[in-house]
Amino acid sequence: MSDAANDRQPSGKPINKALLAGCFLLGGLSTLVLERTFAEPEGMRVDFSNVSDTPIESIRLDFGNADGQSSLLALRIAPGDQRALLLNQEPGMGFNVRVKYAGGRTQEFCALKGDERRQVKIDLKP
Repeated sequence: MSDAANDRQPSGKPINKALLAGCFLLGGLSTLVLERTFAEPEGMRVDFSNVSDTPIESIRLDFGNADGQSSLLALRIAPGDQRALLLNQEPGMGFNVRVKYAGGRTQEFCALKGDERRQVKIDLKP
């Protein structure tokens, strides 16, 4: 049997190989997009809100796991403003927060240990 005979559908019409390859490519890309759309997000988003009348000079976060330690620094948050920070850390592990307010006041605490939420808002006031 010739190659031309192998490239025919049961109806006898030739198969368009480019069209077939395009369908497989489109199917693969669709699968990739759907996986990314519905996949569980990695890390955490923490929104820090300055609910006081005192400007925040800085917020420092220290967090880590058995493989390493990381720090984030956010600067100048005016009264009434909010700042979103993204942590490359799984929820529930907790992290240390150090807030420096204008005038020299400092606040330190451990946040969200045991809290499994991926998006959290923390209100800050001295």
